[in-house]
Amino acid sequence: MCILIIGYNDNLLAGLDETLPAGSVVLLEEPELWAGRRLAAKAAAHPCLGDVRFGLYQRHEQYRDVIRDLTAIQAVAPGTEYSVVPAADTAQSLGLPGAGLPAAMVLRDKLMLREVTASAGLRSPGFREIHSAADVAGFARGRACVVKPAQRQASLGVILLEPGHDPAAAWRECIEADEVAQVANRPMSWRYMVEERLDGPEFSTECLVRDSEALFLNVTRKRTVPGRHPVESGHLVPGCPAEESDRWRQAVKGLIRAVKFDTGILHAEWILVGEDPVLVECAGRPPGDRIMDLIDLAYGVNLNHQWVRLLAGAEVEMPAQAPRGAAIRFLIPGAGTIERITGTEEARAACGVHRVDLRLKPGDTVAQVASSWDRVGSVIAVEETADQAEQRAASAAAAITVWMTQESTSGEVND
Repeated sequence: MCILIIGYNDNLLAGLDETLPAGSVVLLEEPELWAGRRLAAKAAAHPCLGDVRFGLYQRHEQYRDVIRDLTAIQAVAPGTEYSVVPAADTAQSLGLPGAGLPAAMVLRDKLMLREVTASAGLRSPGFREIHSAADVAGFARGRACVVKPAQRQASLGVILLEPGHDPAAAWRECIEADEVAQVANRPMSWRYMVEERLDGPEFSTECLVRDSEALFLNVTRKRTVPGRHPVESGHLVPGCPAEESDRWRQAVKGLIRAVKFDTGILHAEWILVGEDPVLVECAGRPPGDRIMDLIDLAYGVNLNHQWVRLLAGAEVEMPAQAPRGAAIRFLIPGAGTIERITGTEEARAACGVHRVDLRLKPGDTVAQVASSWDRVGSVIAVEETADQAEQRAASAAAAITVWMTQESTSGEVND
């Protein structure tokens, strides 16, 4: 099997290392990001990766010239949020299964997604496109609302605006949010939106879809940091009892029909308002935050491999239920410069802990948490149930202390 991945994804490559022959993956990446993120060293650790090609795909179509001669490709997969449209475009041009270009374009723009799903009758919060602080103030009118970019990722620029808070400050913070290492340094225009704030527990759904029919569905329970920036502090899988799964199947079925998604993986985020899941946003690529790892551990599968098989037109086999639970807790200290990190070995040795990862190291500067890129690391645990796994992960995270230049703080986050 020869796979084209657009956009470097380390976790995806790690999953495919276990199942694909050496050199069977072709990667397309932006040359600037390859150098800036020092991806060559990471890529060398993945035997499945063969040819690496460089081209512009982030809001650019030059990638088409770079991959024009690839004729033996059997599947095309988006590795990042910014490669969803190029991957769908490439799959369509090669006659391979994929999201479908119209669906991919809807999924890459939260404003378009709101318009499409609301028109299809899915329950949605009130929303509008914004171009200024005055637009934010005109929509808010003393209500709690959310100000956010319509085409970014990783909770970047998402601001919770409370009644009485300054709309101009929220607008400025939203449009100035940046992810330097993740986006090519060339002129790009972005859209912005404001919408009503919903109150309720947060979930995500991950499903494999073939010909607009869901073949597999997982529900993930989400935890977020309190405050103005709702960055994820943890996840647990499975996120709901089996007897509650039907409501999520119906919600996902309506979403697939509304966006006309064809084949691939859908990662949708929801807020449960009363008994009804209300869509927050949806991505046509694998979830981040190691949710794929949690699904693999809970269900005993390799979801990345099954997803790629689906994109190649092959049969997939997935269990209906998870026989165990898995959870992740992120390490989120205060702002400053990391002096040292202690307790990681104790956390790794704790009962139920599967792995401990540190994304940052001593000497790195940590911003006040405003996006997923501001988290220091994570702890993953596995147990008989998801709640037990979450307790194990939280306990191990609390054993890790991130010492800052001015203060020390535990890695644990109180929900």
